[in-house]
Amino acid sequence: MESSGKNYTILGLMSGTSMDGLDCGLFSMSLNNQYEFNWHLIDFKTFPYSNHLREEIRTSLLGDEKQIQKTHSLLGKEFAAITTNFLQCRPVDIIASHGQTVAHIDRKSSLQIGDAKFLREAHNCPVVYNFRQADIDAGGNGAPLTPFLDYLVFKNTNRATITLNLGGIANISYIPENGKIHEVMGFDTGPAMSLIDELCQMVWGEKLDYNGNHSLQGEENAEILSHLMQHPYLAKSPPKSTGRHSFGKNLVKQLFQKYPQVKPEDFAASFCVFTAKSIAENLEKHLNFTPSRTDLIVSGGGVHHPVIMQTIEKYISARQILTSEKVGINPDLKESLLMAVLGLCKVLDIPSNIKSVTGAKQSIVLGHFV
Repeated sequence: MESSGKNYTILGLMSGTSMDGLDCGLFSMSLNNQYEFNWHLIDFKTFPYSNHLREEIRTSLLGDEKQIQKTHSLLGKEFAAITTNFLQCRPVDIIASHGQTVAHIDRKSSLQIGDAKFLREAHNCPVVYNFRQADIDAGGNGAPLTPFLDYLVFKNTNRATITLNLGGIANISYIPENGKIHEVMGFDTGPAMSLIDELCQMVWGEKLDYNGNHSLQGEENAEILSHLMQHPYLAKSPPKSTGRHSFGKNLVKQLFQKYPQVKPEDFAASFCVFTAKSIAENLEKHLNFTPSRTDLIVSGGGVHHPVIMQTIEKYISARQILTSEKVGINPDLKESLLMAVLGLCKVLDIPSNIKSVTGAKQSIVLGHFV
């Protein structure tokens, strides 16, 4: 295993479960095999996808092989065009691209599209991609990946930390007070913004619930909430992960059919409460922590949704609840930072999965080069 104090300039690319655009984060960072980590943000921007490309991605979720191959190429070319625009000829040592997840089955398979060869051709530098497969090959779920970054950032705080990322799906990382990597936990808790986003797309033709406009006009429906809280995913024990296959368009359609009398605004309000309550239930069931000694640090697009944040503060107990901005990480860039870190680990041959999180049989270096 190589140890290095060298600084690398890395472009981290993330296209998340919200499927709304490409996060581009340019970082300078160093890491060694003692997991001593330093990083500096050079630049960050999210580039929204066109409505056409968003629809191509959404259609790919249905699993048609020809559609997936078509979108794989379309996204790869889009990634190359976006990053050329973003970098403006600035040099990079490594590009790390997560791609867009269109299928994931714990311990079996995970498919991210966005052909990385176009990035390699555009920038002529090492490109790392396909970060989940090596963990699956080692017997793990291949997800979640974020707890590794959270461990690097929060292992020396001398108090327990729970991080909560609110993308399409909500996922948490738990870094114990002692900072030991083998005691780190992490898993998806269920939906964050996915149900609300799908609702807005289906009813109002909007990508998301801007400023909570629709949720604020609705009221929680106890019957819908009770039904959602019986979802089998909530009863599963970690390691576990989920996605839009469980908490996406199909579930929203089923609920519309089951509760045709309910106003869309009440669905939106109910989805907000479900997100918060499902997170709280997972924390209570699966983590052994003392709220008065534990900080909850929230990142992801959901931090901008006022109703989601209010309900989280209502249902979750912690010493303090902060956005990651308060600890020096822009809530929107965290996943691109994760990709950059994983890309650096690949170059340095440093294992970057956490066995206690994914259930893998061994620590392993993630990613492939193209």
